[in-house]
Amino acid sequence: MGITLNQLLAEDVLELTMVTPSSSQRLERLIRWVAPTELDDPTPFLRGSELVLTTGAFLKQTDDAAWFEFARRLQKAGVAAVGFGAGLTHQQIPKGLVDACVALEIPLLSVPYHVAFVRINEFVADAIVADRFLDVGRAGTLAAALAHSISNGAPLSMLLRQVADEIQGEAAILDIDGDVVSSWPLQNSWPTADLLRGLTNNGDSGYLAVSLDQAGAYDHILVGRSDDKAERARIAMTAASTLIAIDLNARLQEESSSASRMSDVVSALTDWTTPTATLVRSLRQAGLASDVPTVIVVAHPNPTYSAGYALRLRLAVQQVTPVVRSVRIGELLLLLAQGAEDATEPVLGSLRRQMPGRRIVVAGPARDAEEIRMVLASARVGLDPDQTTPERVRAFDLTSIVAAAAGRGGQQTGTTFLQPLLEHDRQFNGELIATLRAYLKCDAKPIRAAEVLHVHRNTLRYRLDQISKLLNSDLNDLGELLMCSLAFRLHDAGGRV
Repeated sequence: MGITLNQLLAEDVLELTMVTPSSSQRLERLIRWVAPTELDDPTPFLRGSELVLTTGAFLKQTDDAAWFEFARRLQKAGVAAVGFGAGLTHQQIPKGLVDACVALEIPLLSVPYHVAFVRINEFVADAIVADRFLDVGRAGTLAAALAHSISNGAPLSMLLRQVADEIQGEAAILDIDGDVVSSWPLQNSWPTADLLRGLTNNGDSGYLAVSLDQAGAYDHILVGRSDDKAERARIAMTAASTLIAIDLNARLQEESSSASRMSDVVSALTDWTTPTATLVRSLRQAGLASDVPTVIVVAHPNPTYSAGYALRLRLAVQQVTPVVRSVRIGELLLLLAQGAEDATEPVLGSLRRQMPGRRIVVAGPARDAEEIRMVLASARVGLDPDQTTPERVRAFDLTSIVAAAAGRGGQQTGTTFLQPLLEHDRQFNGELIATLRAYLKCDAKPIRAAEVLHVHRNTLRYRLDQISKLLNSDLNDLGELLMCSLAFRLHDAGGRV
């Protein structure tokens, strides 16, 4: 908040003239305040960006070294310019001061004898007050625009776009871990080190931050990078922060308020004996239609589940589809998205842009309640532990087909078949289930399976012998291997660990 050196020089009534050569960049320096002084070291009373006015009463005209030290101290203090009033103590501006200001690149102004310093002070103060009123008015306009957008259900990224446009830069919401919840322009990270430096110098580096605690959006901050004046950008962000916080808090609460209804949906989807009519009713109660294309998203949060992660995931999907419902299934997070004819690929693209490096699978579209059930079964088993980016999986695979045909009884049979291995691993903290999974995934090839498991072939052979004895199965027989594979698929379709 202030007036530029150029604007000050343009005011004819002050009759100020530039003594030193100055670039256009120096002429655009912001004068935050005026500081008249007759001290040889006024820096303890300066904060930076001041126009220092002096008559030089404290130094001799010819003491060039002292004038240089005076100018050097002002440069280190970050003053915007120096104004020298000649005709009182010194009849002209000392050459030592002129040379020092040229060498240190400090703009030096000549103040006529008949122009009182207080007139300059009043002019700058009036300009600052007028500028502040203008900025407050702009901030009020921004707040009104945000309120209108929120009432019309605008996405969070669009609210941040309005803030970014106002501050002529970028805006984002970060959670307590520094992760980007939402941003404009869309980006996955924020230069945290630059942001922290910006917090220590009042945003003069171009970075600003405002806490969103005031409306209940705890552990979140609104951050911005601005090409505008720091104080102007800060006023705009402060005005926007309350409305942004209210909208963010509503979204966080929506996440938890729909959890119970979505839990009923998950129960109906994973219990294959649930009648279709009951499943349709559960979907409708959760705000989902049963007869429109539905995209299924399954994610494994890393390292742990958090409300912030769930919100980021939902916001990324909402860039494509307006209707999104989410719920936890054990360690996993399930999202059902509706609102577009076939949004599967666009949803995948949005997740890859905004949440790269995450274990997420996208499947669909499912066009009715029973298809949602089958596609979900495929998506859950399609989540690869070694996955490093969001991927699309087939809408239907052997797991979903077998589970649909066998129903709940078949799922229980699969678990019963594997029970000896499950019991062994629980009792001895063993790896037999994981070993058999890897062996089947590697097409029953021991060398490949040993490499995947990172064990010696003798260790793998010992484990396979244990598995054969516990299951009373010959793992060299194709039919027995098929039984093991089907048992795993039925077991997984039941949603068990």
